[in-house]
Amino acid sequence: MTVLLTGATGFLGCRILRALLADGTDEPLHVLGRGTPAELRDRVEAAVSRPEIPVAGPGAFRRLHCHSADLTRPGLGLEPGERSRITDGLTAVWHCAAQISLTGDPVTLYRTNVLGTRGVLELAQDAPAAHVLHVSTAFVAGRRRDGRVGEDDLSDAHGFQIPYEETKHTAERLVHAWCRRTGRAATILRPSLLVTDRRVPDGLPDHPLGVLARFVENALRRNSDDATWARILRGEAHGTAMTFRIPGDPAGSLNLVQADYAVEAMTRVLAHRTGGAGVHTVHVTHPQDTPVALVKSAFEARYPGTTVEITPEIPDPTPLEAAVIANTTHLSAYTTQHRTYDRTHLLQSVDGLPDPPPLDVAYLLRAMAPEAGAAPAGAPPGGLTASTGPAPLP
Repeated sequence: MTVLLTGATGFLGCRILRALLADGTDEPLHVLGRGTPAELRDRVEAAVSRPEIPVAGPGAFRRLHCHSADLTRPGLGLEPGERSRITDGLTAVWHCAAQISLTGDPVTLYRTNVLGTRGVLELAQDAPAAHVLHVSTAFVAGRRRDGRVGEDDLSDAHGFQIPYEETKHTAERLVHAWCRRTGRAATILRPSLLVTDRRVPDGLPDHPLGVLARFVENALRRNSDDATWARILRGEAHGTAMTFRIPGDPAGSLNLVQADYAVEAMTRVLAHRTGGAGVHTVHVTHPQDTPVALVKSAFEARYPGTTVEITPEIPDPTPLEAAVIANTTHLSAYTTQHRTYDRTHLLQSVDGLPDPPPLDVAYLLRAMAPEAGAAPAGAPPGGLTASTGPAPLP
């Protein structure tokens, strides 16, 4: 199976590439990305190489063919001869690349997420045997607050919280139109918020809890004197540290799904789909939402002596709270949603893969601890900008 992958250096894409490298074949794996082919190869190999999980097979990287490309350019910036080399014998196209900033410029988001998807579909059209797998997001449901979201639902009736959601919704509509026009098959994969309790290597996109934990740690450090910060790090600051408020619904929940489960489910979905035409949409979500109260408990355990209050309104925010609000408003808005996600297509396609276990405080604590990718204790305060964004919101 000859495969094309976009987004190979992203949080999800690098994990999918690892799974593809471990499939036991020696078929080519074409990767599109920014920079020269040599620069892209270096970034890709760094993204998938982890000491605790070696890449399968000593010659795995020999299968990689890296191509300079840009989702925002006509034809993805590929020369005709290179397009032919990529599409020759191609059997699967994984489109994982996207601009995922929750506060990004709408024009940039549209160019990457919508026009980029159109470019990938045009490339796939030159490979008649290729099945397209388009990674979208469960949050194409937009502002819909409650009810059960069907896997075939695709509506803008409720509007969208942020431009990112709208661009992913529009990209899905492009996939549907392309399948109708060409008679081809495509699978749309809609993960929710991806998390991991494994260490995220330096320089790679982090998951939402890791991003939030690093930001809060930097903000706490900037707003504490040295003695208080030292007590926090030693776990001796009970009753002496600070209370800060985070916007959100204290009775709310988030659909967080483990990244390892999501990747295994997605690769099984591809193996399950054979023949046919049209679009098959799959929610790669957790069967149980994670209560916001558990996330609060994990934060308080991570930063002993600090009390976190989650509240819908924050009048007269402190400087610390104002900084947190500025960088987490869009993420915290998801706590006000009480909808669920249909998983019928998913369960039909994963060949008995067990559901992921519920996320507990221990898992959440590992997900935001330094060894799981958060900033090391005592690191100089650098802060996180909104443009950093929680990368694994696909």
